[in-house]
Amino acid sequence: MRFAVSPNDPRIAVLVVELDRGDVPMAQTWREVAGAAERLGMRRPSYQHVRRLVRIERRRRQLEARGRAVLGRAAATLAAGRVPSAVLVLERLRELRGAEELVLQEHKAFKLP
Repeated sequence: MRFAVSPNDPRIAVLVVELDRGDVPMAQTWREVAGAAERLGMRRPSYQHVRRLVRIERRRRQLEARGRAVLGRAAATLAAGRVPSAVLVLERLRELRGAEELVLQEHKAFKLP
């Protein structure tokens, strides 16, 4: 088996985003991504490369979920008849966005589909 996919090939990152499920081991995701890459006529990516992309994607999803939670709490506060602090909500969302940018900088070719 040959592993010669460029680490900057965005198609591998897209496959990781689409095929990774947080409840399965990274090795399973690698097998699924490698199989899909072969079906697309590409060479299989290395385990280390896919593992790195999976870590980045899982962290990005975690930060995204935290952002939804912030907005959910603000909506619940509003629904309860109270006014949420827009400054605090926006500041927290800005912090989460900054953290997501740092995660994505780990692998510059990793872009959201």
